[in-house]
Amino acid sequence: MSKFCMQCGKEIEDGANICSFCGASQEGTTTVEGITTVNKSSNKAVAVIIAAAAVVLVILIVLFNLLFGGGYKKPVDNMMKAIETGKGKYLYKSMPEFLIEYEYEDEKKSEIYDDLDESLEFITGMLEGEYGDDIKVSYKIKDKEKIDKDDLEELEDSIKDKYDEKVKVSKGYELKIKMKIKGDDDKDEDTTTINVYKIDGDWCLMDSIF
Repeated sequence: MSKFCMQCGKEIEDGANICSFCGASQEGTTTVEGITTVNKSSNKAVAVIIAAAAVVLVILIVLFNLLFGGGYKKPVDNMMKAIETGKGKYLYKSMPEFLIEYEYEDEKKSEIYDDLDESLEFITGMLEGEYGDDIKVSYKIKDKEKIDKDDLEELEDSIKDKYDEKVKVSKGYELKIKMKIKGDDDKDEDTTTINVYKIDGDWCLMDSIF
């Protein structure tokens, strides 16, 4: 009987575990009437391993999106970073696209950042005057309530009337947030409510907590 490599197909010695031509492993093969075949149990084992790996990959992707993809918390994170650092680029990331285009028509992104930096200067100065330098801002979501579909549709109509933009507001949450502010001289905490919306596929804020 002859044995052939399961990888390159060349004839090899009957007892060979490795192909002398291509180096492929020959485990899981049998030689029957001159034809080399792959062991079915080995095939099943490989299929199970591949399926399990695929399931694990899907789970990892879902977890990655939940932990790092942002979701409804992302615009709140960016708002807090904007308050803490005074940098407009974070405020930009929390705003809906249609509002940016409406407020900053024909401006470059760098120019919009500069404008938002100026807008945040007052808030930064106020916080530093109250709490000292090296401002740190943190928050925890204490409660989350889903916004009704009727209210989402009402927001769509309001945006259409005010900004002449047709958008899709697919989801929304009313978040009860416990916010902490700490500086070199003092610290404080307060509870506030803020709404987040998924507009045209992106989570964003329509209003400020100030």
